[in-house]
Amino acid sequence: MKNASLYIDLAFCLGFLPLMIFAFPVERWWGTYPVFFCSFVGWLYATYFSYKYFIVPRLFHKGRPRMYALTAIAVSLLVTFLFSSYEISSPFYHVRQQLAAIPVPSWGARQNQQAIWLHYIIVVIFCFAVGMLTEAYRQRLAREEVEYERNKAELALYKAQINPHFLFNTLNALYGLLITRSDKTEATLERFINLTKYMYNNANRDFIPLGEEVEYIDQYIALQTLRLNGFAEVRFDRKVEHDAMSVPPMLLITFVENAFKYGISSNEPCFVRIRLRQQGSTLRFEVENSVFGRESQNSKRMGIANCRKRLALLYPDRHRLETGTDADGLFRVRLEIQSPAL
Repeated sequence: MKNASLYIDLAFCLGFLPLMIFAFPVERWWGTYPVFFCSFVGWLYATYFSYKYFIVPRLFHKGRPRMYALTAIAVSLLVTFLFSSYEISSPFYHVRQQLAAIPVPSWGARQNQQAIWLHYIIVVIFCFAVGMLTEAYRQRLAREEVEYERNKAELALYKAQINPHFLFNTLNALYGLLITRSDKTEATLERFINLTKYMYNNANRDFIPLGEEVEYIDQYIALQTLRLNGFAEVRFDRKVEHDAMSVPPMLLITFVENAFKYGISSNEPCFVRIRLRQQGSTLRFEVENSVFGRESQNSKRMGIANCRKRLALLYPDRHRLETGTDADGLFRVRLEIQSPAL
């Protein structure tokens, strides 16, 4: 923005105003009335900078700044009026004597006055046009900054909601192993500690490498399968070209967690199938799981609704998320994310 303002000033001072002066009969004043010519041109430059950097910015404010701007406008009009009221007398000029009878101005005098006001008005219009564009750009940046801070706070809230949700489900699985005195309890506790470290380390990060998220999903699946019996089938198929691709932490795991929560049974055949593909700037993530009766009672999944809001904030118009139960009675999640090319 600073460079743009500098370029506008240079274009006005070195291009626009000189061309405007030579387009009207003002340049003829140089040869006959150099003092008047230099004074008037200097006043046009002073008008430009005063309007652009003092008057126009303060007109968008209330109270004293606006009053200062209106006062400056009145002063500039008065000075321009004094310029147009001067009689040119080579090589100097002087104010008409107030006590003398004012003669009817000749056509040349009227033409000079018109030229003075025309130059002033053109400079003011140019300053207002530039000032309006500058102010519109500044207000847009201010709105974008406010929107960014709001989105950042909202994302922090969603992330804070996910962590307790995940911890509750994992602790519930760990509690089940403890009360049954399973020999898998120690391994489960170790994995739970690793997952907790992951959550703590990434709590304040907006994005993490995809490789870390995939490893986290592996750890979670391993933790969950420790409590499963022969009825459950769990499969995680992935193909990643660049594990450095950035993804939001605790996003993909939400769909995996819901699949284990609603798709696993201890006495009926069940399955959870997870498929991840990353190629170029595209990430595709699919989860498919069996559905049991308790699904109808828990159809409002807080975790998935949370992810929808995070995706809308992080990837506007660059993601597609489809969830639902198909005709075969299977719950499916299909997520596609378009990230900046690596």
